[in-house]
Amino acid sequence: GVIMDSELSFEEHIVTKVKKANSIVGIIRRSFSYLDQSTFVKIFIAFVRHHLEYGQVVWSPHLRKHINMIENVQIRATKLIDGFGSLTYPERLKKLNLPTLAFRRLRGDMIETYKHFHKYDPNILPPSYKPRNRPSRSHKYQIQPIRPRDGERGLHRNSFYCRIADIWNRLPAAVVDAPTIDTFKNRLDTHWKDLPLKFDHTATTLTPMEE
Repeated sequence: GVIMDSELSFEEHIVTKVKKANSIVGIIRRSFSYLDQSTFVKIFIAFVRHHLEYGQVVWSPHLRKHINMIENVQIRATKLIDGFGSLTYPERLKKLNLPTLAFRRLRGDMIETYKHFHKYDPNILPPSYKPRNRPSRSHKYQIQPIRPRDGERGLHRNSFYCRIADIWNRLPAAVVDAPTIDTFKNRLDTHWKDLPLKFDHTATTLTPMEE
């Protein structure tokens, strides 16, 4: 589950899940005298990553200390692979084709937004979900941006409908018009293949790099 707190900082939840994930990484380190790339990826995805992603749409962090705390699990884990000790974190991720956890959270937000338009019953969606009546020319599935009540660095700014609007609205029509969720994931991954955040969790730009 997700541990709630009165301030909605989710710090206790993040600390708890990071400790759990780190303990599993420790077990992996003690259990394998040799880890190749393929074996590591399978083990990490199966036994570690889901602890750091369950319910992330609700508790996704906006403070750098929490973002780093979560990412450090994968930073530490990828050093277990034989021959990877001298590589930088982005270099390790590129060789593994394993995105940052920060990128995974952003991708998860977009998948959840897609479901709002294409999968969920409109009658069960909250009032905070406000599709635009007059979409822009980029695509017809636009969301009305919400002005945060507590400033650009506040908790409300990081709430789901506040944080996803601008990013979702900038996606191309070819991505958001996908007929199925799997097609949407594939098209989004192609569109974001050069997103700096994919292999660098410290990246601040959310625009794909020019080729």
